[in-house]
Amino acid sequence: MVRKSVIFPVLIIIIAVLLVITASQGRERFQYVGNAVCAECHGEEAIGNQMKIWLASPHARAFSRLSSKKAEEIAKKNCIADPASDKRCLKCHTTGGGQSPVTAKEGVGCEACHGPGSEYHRPNVHVDYENRENGYRRAVKAGMYPIRGIRALKLREKLCLSCHVKTRPCFPENGDHYKYMIPIQTVDNLQKGDVNFRHPLRR
Repeated sequence: MVRKSVIFPVLIIIIAVLLVITASQGRERFQYVGNAVCAECHGEEAIGNQMKIWLASPHARAFSRLSSKKAEEIAKKNCIADPASDKRCLKCHTTGGGQSPVTAKEGVGCEACHGPGSEYHRPNVHVDYENRENGYRRAVKAGMYPIRGIRALKLREKLCLSCHVKTRPCFPENGDHYKYMIPIQTVDNLQKGDVNFRHPLRR
């Protein structure tokens, strides 16, 4: 009886440890590859040059803005010594929160919204000329975030609002708050004012 009472808790601990190890391996499986890898295909006019659209967006300048005078002023108010190296700023001004050396200085790049591309970036994984949906499903299994289409609207909203919230250090204390908020309409059509985040594939 004593032996059983000892064995059961030990088994529970072993199972718990194995679950933690498996979960951490899953998180580490997908790595960031950087915008340059995405641009090998998505920088081509033949499919819509999504990279050109990104370069014209505020997301492309997100990291460089951390070195601006305005960023220094905001940092000072929030007791942040260097916004370009502080994790509170890097969390939303870089892809991967500043944790990946590959994407640490590229701003809010492709993989910030589409997921780490180490497994899905190859065309043989995410491209299917006969059935685009099949290619998308393969990509999701390989680490792409499932954010495409109207059914994923709430997932896209959650992703956007992980940064576009009032609690971030750079949210304005007063003034035009709407400018910095992301309403559901923007999440849906990827446009706000004169800023265009739409980057459809040209078929």
